[in-house]
Amino acid sequence: MIIKAFWARLTVAVLLPVSLVTLTLTPIVVSHLEERVDGTRRSAEALLASEYDLLLRGMNESFNQVLATAEYPLLRRFLSRQDAAETPTWGLAAQSDWEQLEALFDTLLTHFGRYTRLAVVDTEGREWVATSTVPLLPRPPVVDHGTSTAFLQAMALQARDLYVSSPHLGASGAEQTPVTTVIDIATPIVGDQGERLGVLLFTLDWSRLTASLPHARESRGEALLAGAQGRWLLPDTDGQEARFGQPVATHWPAAWSAMSDRNQGTVTLENHLLAFRSHDLRTQHYRSQAGTIISDPGTQPWRLGILMLRPTLWGLLKENPVQPLAIALVYLLSVAFGLFWVLSNHRLRGLRQRALLFSREARQYANEVQDLYEHAPCGYHSLDSDGRVIKINRTELEWLGYRADEVIEKRRYRDFVTPETRAAFDAAFRQVLGEGQEGSAECELQCRDGTRLPVAIQATAQVTDDGFQYSRAMVFDLSERKALEERLERQALADPLTGLGNRRALEDQAAMEIARAERSGAPLSLIAVDLDHFKRINDTYGHDVGDMVLQAFAKLARQVLRDGDVLCRMGGEEFAVLLPDTHREQALQVAERLREAVATTPAQVGQDATEDGTLAYTASLGVTLVCAGETTLKPAIKRADQGLYAAKETGRNRVEWEEA
Repeated sequence: MIIKAFWARLTVAVLLPVSLVTLTLTPIVVSHLEERVDGTRRSAEALLASEYDLLLRGMNESFNQVLATAEYPLLRRFLSRQDAAETPTWGLAAQSDWEQLEALFDTLLTHFGRYTRLAVVDTEGREWVATSTVPLLPRPPVVDHGTSTAFLQAMALQARDLYVSSPHLGASGAEQTPVTTVIDIATPIVGDQGERLGVLLFTLDWSRLTASLPHARESRGEALLAGAQGRWLLPDTDGQEARFGQPVATHWPAAWSAMSDRNQGTVTLENHLLAFRSHDLRTQHYRSQAGTIISDPGTQPWRLGILMLRPTLWGLLKENPVQPLAIALVYLLSVAFGLFWVLSNHRLRGLRQRALLFSREARQYANEVQDLYEHAPCGYHSLDSDGRVIKINRTELEWLGYRADEVIEKRRYRDFVTPETRAAFDAAFRQVLGEGQEGSAECELQCRDGTRLPVAIQATAQVTDDGFQYSRAMVFDLSERKALEERLERQALADPLTGLGNRRALEDQAAMEIARAERSGAPLSLIAVDLDHFKRINDTYGHDVGDMVLQAFAKLARQVLRDGDVLCRMGGEEFAVLLPDTHREQALQVAERLREAVATTPAQVGQDATEDGTLAYTASLGVTLVCAGETTLKPAIKRADQGLYAAKETGRNRVEWEEA
């Protein structure tokens, strides 16, 4: 009986400490794991946004380059000479035009580096001018495009429309050997009288474009890109199994199931986190100059996703070997304490010696725990039922800029919360005091030096049989996350060339100004601005000079416009100005002042472009009122554009009013 009782006490001494330590550590480990999962989710979403923006920027730049090249007068003149000929005609004029086109295409191929092949095809499908990364035959035509999909699709389009193929294995050079993954971009070449002269075909090096995306440069996460039918669109890389053209569902069935059900979102898979969104080139190409874009049936929309490994408990433990050792030490100490207690009746003298040793170890452990508490990477504090601080760690005190004796038992924590976010804190604290006994909030702390610190607070209640004792809260610094969100928001609303707001920024500002005008009854006017003969500037001096003219106009317009006027770039050489609290006469005065300033202030383009380093240009402007009852800016933009077209038709460098 004595032996059985001893073993029973021994068993209890082992199981009870293990259970208590497990109950204590489980909430801490779970909270830390959830934090890491949230961090991984935010990283995946940020990487997806960057990946999406850069991919669209690269595609839109290619669209604009194809459209700009198709409008070169030299290209139209060359095809016009060949239009009536059934066989190649190589007189001196045709030979000169062909050599100039060859030189132009060589320059484009070398300068941009993103194309494998550029070709000009007449209406009969004969290739007259072609340039690629592998030398072709000495004189075209070398290829008959009469039955190619790109040629047939482009011939059915209107001017400034595009055909864009799905990524496929393509060839460059005369040997027609598949060497890379490419996209064909084709547009019709239309003469001055609207006659169809041929097709311009650019072959985009898809593998080179995707190699510059963040997932390829930084090796963070795995990118998924598929067409509407779920075919893998990302090119294969060295050391990677061949996936291009295969169904995504073969490798990632759960990921494809989630991506095909919705247009965008973030989902948790078994071992991964997936952030995804879709994009249809045929309808979502407002950043380009294309009128209409068509593609192969069943290939759009594209679905882009970022996969990241979902943090696991085992992964967290492997990251820091000290953590499992510390946990094991806690378990060993707790079990040792139980065994120590059981063996006390057997070895009294040994108990005293071991008690002394255990006391020293316990004090050391307590000091380590206290040090971890005081210098944790997040803030910790405890509040009584009135919200008064009864305990706070050194990390949070350093954030706030106070000493412990200035805060503990003397200040309520809500006094450190800014007035704008105090309501969120109070609501969360009421939840801690209520039946839920836990709450969380995002708010700002007012530091001693006047700065504001964005934080996330997660709190739980410590409750005993006597009721609520105090709250325990963890405080996380959100400064880096907020800074990243603000930076991404600014980039999404800004035009990178001029620094002005883009179309989305104008729509956001217009929504607020329309609502304000509706409440106050104040007038709201809109000016549409278009730089005259801007295509001629690009064709004559190059796109670099054109960019300098756009930047000069943006700088001049900021100086001329009034405080409160909203100037945005709509795209290309088109701008818009929103004039709050401005009636017709005032709006016309502002527009005329802007027109006169442009006409009398040449742009500084450098002596490499012109002899005196300046370039004169003018602008045409259309002005209208935003009518009462209009909930968006679209009707006013349409009227302002009509006024703008009237200014163009009557000689340019004019201001025209368009009535509602």
